Amino acid sequence: MSSVLASLAQVARSRDPSVNQRRTPRVLVDMVSHVAARGRTHGVRVINISELGLMCRTDAEVTIGERISVWLPVVKDVQADVRWAEDGRVGVEFCQAIDPQVYEAMLSLIPPRQTAW
Repeated sequence: MSSVLASLAQVARSRDPSVNQRRTPRVLVDMVSHVAARGRTHGVRVINISELGLMCRTDAEVTIGERISVWLPVVKDVQADVRWAEDGRVGVEFCQAIDPQVYEAMLSLIPPRQTAW
């Protein structure tokens, strides 16, 4: 019974927006870019980013688990897997983490955002 309760507690924590479960912090940014998915290019607005992934807004129809390519300054086309998609927002995880020095150079070219949405 205690293992069931422990599992339920984990589920509750995973759905609690006040609990940050990220492996690395995301930086709020405001950048227009594009993704390639299923042979088509779609415009996106990147909302936040880390060395491991990003969240963007887009009208593109993407599915969870789909591999896409995201254009970013300095690193150019980055392969990423869609981890979630909801209400025009998409979260992706890069297939390969961006090198920290390259990441810092990239961030220096991206305008910061003051609010999350």
